[in-house]
Amino acid sequence: MKGQPKLSIDLGLGFYEPTLGGFDNNETVQFPTKSILNRNVLFNWGIYYEFFNNARIGYNSFTSYEIGKNILLINSEAVFRRSLSYRIFPIETFFRWKPNIELNFTLALIWGRGRIELDTTPGDKTDDWNYFINSFGGTPNPITDMGATDVMITDWLGYSSMLGFRYYISSRIGIDIKGGFMNNSYNEDNWRIQRQKATGPKMKVDDLPIFSLKLIYGLR
Repeated sequence: MKGQPKLSIDLGLGFYEPTLGGFDNNETVQFPTKSILNRNVLFNWGIYYEFFNNARIGYNSFTSYEIGKNILLINSEAVFRRSLSYRIFPIETFFRWKPNIELNFTLALIWGRGRIELDTTPGDKTDDWNYFINSFGGTPNPITDMGATDVMITDWLGYSSMLGFRYYISSRIGIDIKGGFMNNSYNEDNWRIQRQKATGPKMKVDDLPIFSLKLIYGLR
């Protein structure tokens, strides 16, 4: 059986187990109950190009989502949305053990991003956001002014290493299973909102085992 075309896309799921203490152990703000879906599941998509006969480069994204309605703040009940995105820039080498079976190894750099959104009462945004941010500790009431955007963001760098097994169903379609780890240099003091620094939730996302299962489709 022929291998896949040089350009391919993939879609699947990842699984990991972070420690999100800033959300789960928060005594001030009652966040949605944690579950496998909003803690351990990562939605995954990617694109790869085979630039050599046994090597690929690409882009891969793993994202964890959480949405909760009506968390209680000082002035209102707010809709809360949180995402953790691990944007991965991999180089992958592979070996065709059999015509339709491949073993692969991936090294990757990670550009991570955390994003928190709150839909709050328009006239009380500053107080509500300060109440929310104060629940994570750090400098009290860091926000002095709010604009139209209710988004709190942080970025970090990291790296990952994974071993994988791929089975080709046809020349264009394959199933890929990977396992490995990722290490992220997250710092809760590096959040920002409206260009103002803020302390975010404590999260342990370093030295994490990660597994992925995805469907591969060759484009050309």
